Amino acid sequence: MATLFSAPFSTSVSAEPLAANTDVKVDVKEVEVGTGETAVINAKVLVHYTGWLMDGTKFDSSVDRGEPIAFTLGAGQVIPGWEMGLQGMKVGGKRELVIPPELAYGAQGAPGAIPPNATLKFAVELMGVTLPNYTNIDNEELKALLARGVPLVDVRRKEEWDQTGVIKGSHLITAFNERGTLDKPFVPGFKAVAGMEDEVILICRTGSRSSVLSQALADQVGYKKIYNVSSGITKWIKDGNAVEKP
Repeated sequence: MATLFSAPFSTSVSAEPLAANTDVKVDVKEVEVGTGETAVINAKVLVHYTGWLMDGTKFDSSVDRGEPIAFTLGAGQVIPGWEMGLQGMKVGGKRELVIPPELAYGAQGAPGAIPPNATLKFAVELMGVTLPNYTNIDNEELKALLARGVPLVDVRRKEEWDQTGVIKGSHLITAFNERGTLDKPFVPGFKAVAGMEDEVILICRTGSRSSVLSQALADQVGYKKIYNVSSGITKWIKDGNAVEKP
């Protein structure tokens, strides 16, 4: 299997996650708040669940099988409604998710189990979390790191920098082209900014692309101190923070 930084740079990512580009939402009910680690993008999670159609028909249950499922949150291994509904849960927590068809199995359904255009209801319990090998940060943490002189790499494309502006002092190194594949100049450009033992911050529009890169740089290249701005420059600007023209 090709890795993100191996030739021929075949791994691709979508520009942003579905959660950032749709007005359709998951109805999340907090049944019990956990006390353990928090589920974040690129964390490996262990989940028990039971799923029903809205008429009360149970179509699947890991609880009945006695075997929770494991997957990487944000990697597209489960339906989008789960990706959205599980984020922020703590180990030991329980939620009820009501997921519209657009974020579940859509017009095609799942033959033999889920009819077309079905809204689904899930009871989920977070059993375990293995955190990714990088650190997600918010705007206040970003400010503190910048004040210490930690370099910030903006991985968006030129048209995005021009549209929103950039944070002063950012290193502008495009990671993914319009097709979603890795730009070959990214790796040498990034290595010129930070060595594998150095602290470095990544930012994109909403935190999606930078989280993919943070994970790959940690796991595949060996960077030890990577920070990902989890809500991207969108939240930075929304909170009234300054940007400048690139």
